[in-house]
Amino acid sequence: MNLNEVLIFLESQSNPSRKKTLIKAGASINTYGVLLGTLRKYAAQIGINHILAKELWKTHNTDARLLAIMLFDVDKLTIENIINDLESIDFVQVLDDYMFRVIKDYKLINELQDSLKKYRNDLMMRAYWAIYVIKIEGQLLNHNEIDELITIITNELIDAKPHTQWMMNRAFATIGIKYENYRENVLKISEKLGVYKDMKVSKGCTSAYVPSWINAVIKNNK
Repeated sequence: MNLNEVLIFLESQSNPSRKKTLIKAGASINTYGVLLGTLRKYAAQIGINHILAKELWKTHNTDARLLAIMLFDVDKLTIENIINDLESIDFVQVLDDYMFRVIKDYKLINELQDSLKKYRNDLMMRAYWAIYVIKIEGQLLNHNEIDELITIITNELIDAKPHTQWMMNRAFATIGIKYENYRENVLKISEKLGVYKDMKVSKGCTSAYVPSWINAVIKNNK
């Protein structure tokens, strides 16, 4: 299966409603709007194909990149490759999918995070904080590291740039979910900070306000 065949298929699966939603969320007009379920089935049909994934990535098409993320062979990515990929991303959904589908299994994740630390670009900083979320979810941080992280979040969350703030806030909520001994302190600090406290969400959805987020997850896990 070659690049042109894949692009023809993606265009044929264009969904106007999905396209409108993606563009409204920040995707470029270079978007077909393929339903996520269709992309997943197609990715399963293709299988891991690193060469094709790289070709799809270069198109900058939103759907092609979302598909590429499902086809990458993470073991064939160097830190330089990843940094170049991240620097070319301008849509949050693509960034988050890249981090939580590809980078979560990357063997040099600590070295990658060190490389991202120097960036002040909002999306690159979001990627940096996404690695903390990955580590927290895997309970890979010791108590000293968690203590340090809580101090940083307490001091920087309110004034963080929008995309960075969202992921930093997610890291904070995840600490409260995964590290039970820290839950009470996380709830106390997040209530004081009040970030996303007034966030309006659709019925059935959970607010990004940390106390609401933590309590919803705990309730669902009972």
